[in-house]
Formats: sequence, structure tokens, C-alpha cells
Amino acid sequence: FNDEVLDSIGRRHTSKQTLDAFALARKCGFNNINMDLIAGLPKDTLSSFKNSVDTAVSLGAESVTVHTLAMKSAAYMVTRENAYDISDKLLTFDMVEYSNSCLKSSGYYPYYMYRQSRCVGNLENVGWCKPGTECRYNVFMMEETHTVLAAGAGAVTKLKKPGSNYIERIFNYKYPYEYNARFDTLMERKKRISE
Repeated sequence: FNDEVLDSIGRRHTSKQTLDAFALARKCGFNNINMDLIAGLPKDTLSSFKNSVDTAVSLGAESVTVHTLAMKSAAYMVTRENAYDISDKLLTFDMVEYSNSCLKSSGYYPYYMYRQSRCVGNLENVGWCKPGTECRYNVFMMEETHTVLAAGAGAVTKLKKPGSNYIERIFNYKYPYEYNARFDTLMERKKRISE
């Protein structure tokens, strides 16, 4: 909920558009909405991050996932020179601590957690929710207990072989032009689902 932060990470939407999208989802009848927040983004301050957490809570989002910034090699901030300085790990820690305290005192509880490589401060990502609004998809993805079928450019199907720990991933082409031009190849890969 900070336009300067959104701009610094290459997001093309504004805070107002997020608020408008949330209101539209409610108007359309959605009664279980998640909001994802990322602690440790460039140009974010503790005050700004607190505002983002407080805004998600005040909107009444049924779940809030607090991610810690992970510096993935192909990410926009990594590929641009001097886009981010990871030296301020304490600020990220303070952001996560505030979200934990605020969400807990607002009636949310943590229902899943995972760690990613290259997270600032080696912190974790935590999904918080109000009672009865747990997102089964998040749990299934983290626990790797179920097959997850995905559609569209950039999506990843995760096949779980019943009765075993074997998992196979089928990656869709990321870019729409690739996805459309190589659709036959993609459909050939998808035959693994029935196998």
C-alpha cells in the first residue's frame, strides 16, 4: 500500500487499484480474500510496512500472507544494477515482528509457514488467517501432499504419485507468445497427468 515501493519493484498497479480490486471482489461476493505482503522491499520503511499490515487488517482480509523478500536470481530487483541493498536485515526483522504482533492481536492465527532460499535475514513466510478461512491450496503446496493442476502461461502443475513421495512438475511456458506458439508441445507434456 505504498506507491513508491510498488514503483521501485516494477509493479504497474497502484495502491488505489488494490483497494478498488478488493472492493470489487467483495461486491462480487467473494468472502475469503487473501492479501500478500512482502517485508524487506526497497524504499519501504517500518512505518510504511505497518500501514500495509494495518490496511489489510482494516479491510477485513480473511487471510494475510507475510513473505520475506527473497532475492531470486531472475527477479527484477536483482537484474537491475544497485536495485537493492540487503544489508538492512534488522528492518525486515522488525517488519515481520510487527506483522506477527498485529495479526495475532487482530484475531488471525498462523496456519502455515515455509522458508525460501535467499530470504533477507533468513526469515520465514507465514500465512495468517481468521478461524475457518485457511487456504487449503497453500497447505497442499507446502506439504506437497496433493497433485495441483495449473493452467495458463507461467503456471506449474505438480503431480504427486499416489502412495509415494514422488513429485513431478510440468512447467508451462512463461510468456504468452511462447505458450501459444508451443501449445502442442505443452499438451504433450500434460499427457503425464493421466499417466
